[in-house]
Amino acid sequence: MSYEPIIRPVRPEDAADLRENCFSANTLEEIQADIEQRIKTFEQGIQVHLVAEVDGTVVGTGLLTQHEHLFMKHRGKVGSLVVHPAYQRRGIARHIVAEMHVYAALMGLEFLEVGCRGGTPAEQVYPRLGFIEYGRFPRGLIEPWGDCLVFDEISFYMPVRRKES
Repeated sequence: MSYEPIIRPVRPEDAADLRENCFSANTLEEIQADIEQRIKTFEQGIQVHLVAEVDGTVVGTGLLTQHEHLFMKHRGKVGSLVVHPAYQRRGIARHIVAEMHVYAALMGLEFLEVGCRGGTPAEQVYPRLGFIEYGRFPRGLIEPWGDCLVFDEISFYMPVRRKES
């Protein structure tokens, strides 16, 4: 079954849904402050925080940020691409990434980039979304809590798709 989510920029009133469905490790106050900052960077044209809404509830999210470095301003970093488990494998992430392409084109970006921990589901998800692996840093990520888990850091890219005129 596939959902046709509404993909749109984040709004302040999305904070509770984002906490409940995407960022349960964060406090509501942290998410509210983050949204406030994201709205400012959206207005500056350097970042867009998108949400996926199904039946009036935010069930997914993704962040696109233009690189700051002068030589890398043609590249955008994808982050916080999260879909609530009950809505995974239903095309939500694909819809979010498709909308990122629209904003990336408006921002003048040529490439999207994303990274993940090796051995996690994201390692298979990103190629299914069209990302191409271009690098692997062995033991590149170490989680500093709990058992201090160690992962390879995997880097992916994708050319920005432009709408046909």
